[in-house]
Amino acid sequence: MTLPKRRMLAAAAGAALALGLTACSSDDGGTDDTTGTANDESGDQPPEDQDDGEEPGDAVDDSDDEEGEETAEDADDPVEEEEEEPGDDAADGAEGDSDTPEWAAAVTTPGEKVATIEGSNFEAEIYQVGVAQSTKDGLLVDPDNNQPVLAEGDDIVFVNYVVTNTSDEVIPMSSSLVSMSAEYEDWPYLQGMDTITDNDLYDEVDVNSDGVGARQDDGIYPLSPGQSISYGENFMYRTDAAVIFEATLTPVDEAGDLVSDEQQEVTTEVTLS
Repeated sequence: MTLPKRRMLAAAAGAALALGLTACSSDDGGTDDTTGTANDESGDQPPEDQDDGEEPGDAVDDSDDEEGEETAEDADDPVEEEEEEPGDDAADGAEGDSDTPEWAAAVTTPGEKVATIEGSNFEAEIYQVGVAQSTKDGLLVDPDNNQPVLAEGDDIVFVNYVVTNTSDEVIPMSSSLVSMSAEYEDWPYLQGMDTITDNDLYDEVDVNSDGVGARQDDGIYPLSPGQSISYGENFMYRTDAAVIFEATLTPVDEAGDLVSDEQQEVTTEVTLS
C-alpha cells in the first residue's frame, strides 16, 4: 500500500472517530435535555393537579352556594306558608269571635227548638235537650211531708237557651246576662223550680251551666250586634202542664251598675214533649 493511500485511510478513520465522538456527545446532551424536559413536566404537574384541585373546589363552592340559596329559598317558602296559615286561622278566629264574645263560653245548640222569646233588642231560643235521672236531691223540701220536692232518681229535663243580640247596638250586660227562668203553670211553691248542679250531666248533654267563660274585671259583659251566647238549666220533667219561660234583661251602665229603668221581661209558654 502506498503512502498516500495510508494517509487517506488514516484521515477517514479519524473522521469516523470524530463523527462517533460527536454522536456520543450529541446523545449525552439529548439525554440531558430529555431528562430536563421530563423534570420540567413533572415539576409542572403539581400546579396542574392544584388547578384540577381548585376546579373541583370551585365546583364545591358553587354547589354550596347553590345549596345555600336553595336551602334559603326552601326555608323561606315554609316560613311564608306558616305565616299565611296562621294568618288564615287568625282570620277564621276573628270571624268566630264576631259570632260569640271573647268572654263567653262556646255556643252549643243541642236538642229541639220549642220556642223563641223576643225582646226589643234580643231574642232567646229555647231548646228541649233531653231527660236524665237526678243524681241527688234538690234543695227544696215539701212542707207537708218534709220530703225533697226533687228527689234523687227523679226524671229531670235539660233545656238550653241561645241568646242573640238582634239590634244594631252593643248590649252591656251584667254577669247575670239575660236571666232565664222556667216554672210550670201550676207550680205550688213560692220558690222557683228546683234544680241540681252536676257538671258531668251538663257535659253529657252538651249544655253550658254558665254562659260566662271568662270573668270580666269591670263586671261588664258586652254583647255586640249579631253575637250569641248559650247556657241552660235542668228541672223536674213533666208533660202534663205548660212551662212558663221568662227572659229578663237588665243592662248596665259604663260603671257596671244595673240600669233598672231599662229592664225587659218577656215570657212564653211551652208544653214539653
